[in-house]
Amino acid sequence: MRQRTTIFNPYTSHDGIVTNANKTNFQLSSIKGYPFVVENKFTTRPATEYPAIKLLRIQTKFDKTPSNDPVFQFDFTPGVNIYAVPEANVDEQAFWEQVGKLTTQVLKTTIPRESWIQTLNSFYFYDLNPLALHNFKLHEHSNYDYTFTNDKVTVREFLTDVENLNCDSDPELFKEVGLFLIDDKISSPDDLNLVGLRVVLDEADDDQNIHKTMFHIKPRHRYLGEAASKIIPQGLHPILNTKIDVALPEEFDVQECKLYYYLNVNKSLIFDEFQNVPDGAQLVINNGNKNLELPEYKINEWGNEVLFEFDDIIPEVNLTLHSRYQLPENAKEEKDTTIINSSPEIFIGCNVKEANLLNKSPFDTKSTIGGNYEVYFTEDTVFYHLLDQSDDRLTVGIPHGTTTFDRVNSITIISLVLGVLFILYSIITRLFTPKVKKD
Repeated sequence: MRQRTTIFNPYTSHDGIVTNANKTNFQLSSIKGYPFVVENKFTTRPATEYPAIKLLRIQTKFDKTPSNDPVFQFDFTPGVNIYAVPEANVDEQAFWEQVGKLTTQVLKTTIPRESWIQTLNSFYFYDLNPLALHNFKLHEHSNYDYTFTNDKVTVREFLTDVENLNCDSDPELFKEVGLFLIDDKISSPDDLNLVGLRVVLDEADDDQNIHKTMFHIKPRHRYLGEAASKIIPQGLHPILNTKIDVALPEEFDVQECKLYYYLNVNKSLIFDEFQNVPDGAQLVINNGNKNLELPEYKINEWGNEVLFEFDDIIPEVNLTLHSRYQLPENAKEEKDTTIINSSPEIFIGCNVKEANLLNKSPFDTKSTIGGNYEVYFTEDTVFYHLLDQSDDRLTVGIPHGTTTFDRVNSITIISLVLGVLFILYSIITRLFTPKVKKD
């Protein structure tokens, strides 16, 4: 196994940060108020091969804390996002059995086949509740990006607010550590110059293990402006309202730009693509169950993913949703079912010059699958994310019927008793009523 630990130092200098450096240990302490941001990348061979699976990717985020550092790329929807692609001409049942075994192996959970939806080029499962990755020594509740093929497994772990770091050599790992900061004098948002050190932790290696390093990266994900979303209750037809405060980017490499709105929709909510596309938008993607009539308990899929494109930057988006019928709640006085939905991802997508440099960055994570919205854009696209000021989860109450089993049983028994009494009364009345003879 190989481990590459990359440490981004947001301060202007590395002076006083390295507290120990040799062939077996590398220790760092951040400047007060400037904690490190760290990516741990692990690469290894899979412990078990799954020949029916071509590619499987898991992207998990435990909170919506903005990563908005310019180096690492972990801009996907909070929760757990899983994408799976079968090999060509494989048995469908074998594929889903192996997907179940693999997810059980690494997540300790099995996802029913019926819960997945079909996207552009993969099957996709989403849940608001993140899942920890097992079989790798990751930090508790750390965000990660896991990719499986039968040749290689890659895991990227993302850590923020790291004040101290202690890296030791490991005989079972080839471990290297990089410490970098951005040289602001020769950097721009579209061209970051990283300077620092590369350290190889290997006691058996006689070569020099500390090397000064400098390189440039062109980031695919950038940050600009703000957005705030909330749900406006409106009975069975809640409105998802998003306020937007942003201007078009002005970087040298930027060409055509448009505003985009991506949302994972809970299966208890309905998006009507024929009537409720927001003003000024075009619907790009609506994947999932599109049946508008089915009640919530008849929907097997986790929900839908939708993507809208706006030609112009607008200050506000209103998306009207509809509620699916909910089963009546038993023994509860509440008249609403609380539905929790993820916040939308708001960003500006731009075509750029020198797009070939985007995937040259060792921190670029764009793949053929995954990344929520990312897969629907070409390789020459960069994303300007609006920092979301709202909660990471939006809640709405959907009206439902209320009842109790005791009440139902009582009403049923009373009805039966009254019915039996009425029948007995009718019979007795007929038997004992004298017949009147007609002349």
